[in-house]
Amino acid sequence: MGTPLSPLLVAETFKYWSYVVKFLGLPLPILAAALAWNIPADAQPLSAEQILQQFNAVIVDDFSSTADVEGRTVIGGNMTGGATFALNPTAEAASSFAALTVYGNETSGNTFNVDNASGVAIAGSNAGSFNLTDGGNVFVGGTNTGAFNVTNGSAAVSLAGSNSGQITLNNGGSVTVGAGNSAAVAINGGSTASDAISINGNNSGYLTLNNGGAVRVNGNAGSGSLNGGNLTYTGSMGGWNLNGGATSSRVSSLSLPTPGNTLPSFASAFVAPLTALSNQLAALTPNSSVVTNGNNVTLEAHPNSSGVAVLALTTSVFASNDTVSVALNGASSFIIDLSVAGCTANCSYTFPNSVNFQNPTSYAGNVLWNVAADVNTLTFTNEFGGTVLAPTTAITNGGPIDGTLVALRFNGSGELHDYPFDGPLPAPEPSSLTVLAVALLGTGFLRRRRRAAL
Repeated sequence: MGTPLSPLLVAETFKYWSYVVKFLGLPLPILAAALAWNIPADAQPLSAEQILQQFNAVIVDDFSSTADVEGRTVIGGNMTGGATFALNPTAEAASSFAALTVYGNETSGNTFNVDNASGVAIAGSNAGSFNLTDGGNVFVGGTNTGAFNVTNGSAAVSLAGSNSGQITLNNGGSVTVGAGNSAAVAINGGSTASDAISINGNNSGYLTLNNGGAVRVNGNAGSGSLNGGNLTYTGSMGGWNLNGGATSSRVSSLSLPTPGNTLPSFASAFVAPLTALSNQLAALTPNSSVVTNGNNVTLEAHPNSSGVAVLALTTSVFASNDTVSVALNGASSFIIDLSVAGCTANCSYTFPNSVNFQNPTSYAGNVLWNVAADVNTLTFTNEFGGTVLAPTTAITNGGPIDGTLVALRFNGSGELHDYPFDGPLPAPEPSSLTVLAVALLGTGFLRRRRRAAL
């Protein structure tokens, strides 16, 4: 099956289907069939607007940082470093995604904090140690060698593979391990779920439940302490302290749940709508200007009747010791299409250290910097305001970015501040949708031929 496409993208395409039919000379049913072929019936990807409102960082490939991310983060590749996540997510919209979602693995083994009861989901394996300071649920799709410590709220920790990392729930909850367990698991305080600990394999770690609940082990029970509740196992009991009326029983078999990955396809939920949006914005007709007065540079928005301003900008306007201001002039959305001066392929750019962006938080929610697809690497040195839409660009930052960051890869030492894009996204222009339809039809045709050749 080909990579699914955003339903929003398809809907926008059909909004202007008359243009497609006019220029392509195709009947609508043929176009509909070509588009629908790429969309599984159960796919429910987010729109680009929803993504920009729900996430502080969307990284297509690997993520590494030594600084905090104030809002929600999703990583399409591996996580190789980080600090505190969801530190201050007050501005972003509610989401079904966790504070931190990693489609690959956490490989660094570092310690991270996750605040505001918003949880962690790692589709692959985890080696990191996570402190969830306000509760929140946890999912790991592979083996877990890291640790989870949850305070100030209950949690459900679900591990699809084996566990060799310490898990401590300090305010109640449950732990489910899809294979064997060899580490300490403790559930303290709060209410305890009826199936507090479930291990689908042998246990050689020490299990502690201070508030009762059911412990079920599909194998050897290992050792532990149970204050109230009951222990059920299929192998040997081992050494257990049963207190407060706790009981134990050996059974011939147990049918225990194995946690499953419920994350949608990253390609369809994130890459497709964001790439489509970037391409769409790059095709917009500029209506705004740059005013330079010595070392003072002003990006002047000239909004249309819908409140949308568009500026085509090259990096040549940024020079040492420049002071850069953004004048919204009433614009709800200021789209800045950014390209590297004098470069048309494999471009790279670093903002001068001495460039100073004035009051970036004052316009952060209304400005979207759309980075050209031919920019391979982009480095921010000082504080920068506005959403950065760069799905094909590796980003490095030394100062804070006040806005949503969409990047191919991220290796940062500056914080990401939670200023979601609040302005309206402009509707696709008919000409750009015509090109899009041709691309979609061509993609579908090539995918069909490729499948037929296999």
